[in-house]
Amino acid sequence: MISVIINGICGQMGRAVYAAIQAQNGAFSAVAGVDPFDSPQAYTCPVYKTLDEIKEQADVIIDFSIPASTPEIIRYALEKKIPAVIGTTGLGERELKLIRSASEHVAMFQTGNMSLGVNLQVELVQLASSTLGSNFDVEIIETHHRKKVDSPSGTALMLAHAVSSISPEDEELVFGRHEKNKRRTDNEIGIHSVRGGTVVGEHQVQFIGNDEIIEISHKAFSKQVFAQGALRAAKFLVGKKSGLYNMKNVVTEHDAASRLFSLENQAVVIIRSFAKEDAFASRVFDVIAEHGVFVDMIACSEPDEQSLSIGFSLNESELSEALNAINELTRNGYGCDIRTRSDLTKLTLEGTGMALQHGVASQLFSTLRKENIHIWLITTSETRIEFCVESVHALRAADAIREKFHIG
Repeated sequence: MISVIINGICGQMGRAVYAAIQAQNGAFSAVAGVDPFDSPQAYTCPVYKTLDEIKEQADVIIDFSIPASTPEIIRYALEKKIPAVIGTTGLGERELKLIRSASEHVAMFQTGNMSLGVNLQVELVQLASSTLGSNFDVEIIETHHRKKVDSPSGTALMLAHAVSSISPEDEELVFGRHEKNKRRTDNEIGIHSVRGGTVVGEHQVQFIGNDEIIEISHKAFSKQVFAQGALRAAKFLVGKKSGLYNMKNVVTEHDAASRLFSLENQAVVIIRSFAKEDAFASRVFDVIAEHGVFVDMIACSEPDEQSLSIGFSLNESELSEALNAINELTRNGYGCDIRTRSDLTKLTLEGTGMALQHGVASQLFSTLRKENIHIWLITTSETRIEFCVESVHALRAADAIREKFHIG
């Protein structure tokens, strides 16, 4: 169970986070709330006026308050060594600088919007910007409820920065055009704010060209989408080393590996410590191919400057034929140490997110080490990790990996 302190618990988003925690059936626990204002709502956790009054221990802080509270949140997180999820919007450069500085000592999460849908919108906006280029003008319109204080929204700025990050030109953010009696320049990104009613949040990005308009929009109908995003961020942040994280880190961690396949009846051949200059490695695969044996995974290592070692996997039904082929070489004077292992299962972990996230192989090794499962051979690429384990442990290995990488 992850214990949470909610800063700004009496506000609309604070109440939404509290409600989301109560609906999690024990995955999270709200151990304390902080808010200088009173609320008619009853809470199962104590609610304090200031952070310094808190007596409870927590795993993470979730902050939905106001920018002026950010320095206190940072101070408290640093003093207590507690990671913090900063969901407050309207942050200025001063607050962002404090967050960046604090992230050198404790894990910090900050984003302009906690919604997974909005973060997908950001990716689509970047794709559209890179595709359409300077032939299209960009305008951003954001609409929120009448009680929202900051303008423009943090999400609107996030979308604007998504556009400008692609453009080769220095884009100028123009906030409304009241009393601007001049034509639009080519490098403008117009940002417009609308306030009224109970609108949770709408963001529309218009790419306006000659005779056509392309719109990428997102509409939130409940604050629960942001609350759920904040809890997902909190779960991600617990146990992380110091650093500054955002929703893209959360998404890529869960999507780093999305598929797991297995292939039984595999064997591994490891040929150790043969001389480099003998061209033995190429001869091994030549002679194996001549015997009609199909080799799958191949790995090579260099124990020292004079020798090499290679390993490869194959169907165990072809193991004896492969060994006969290799023995032909050794009878011709090639010296080496040959080891084999059969009754293995090859597991293949795939995911496009591997290209975006470091440490997937490290997480895999750690997961299997906890299960006391030995890896006999492993090869990796940008989006795939293949490895062999003893078949007797294959099911347990697969279950542990699925749990670690959230694979259904």
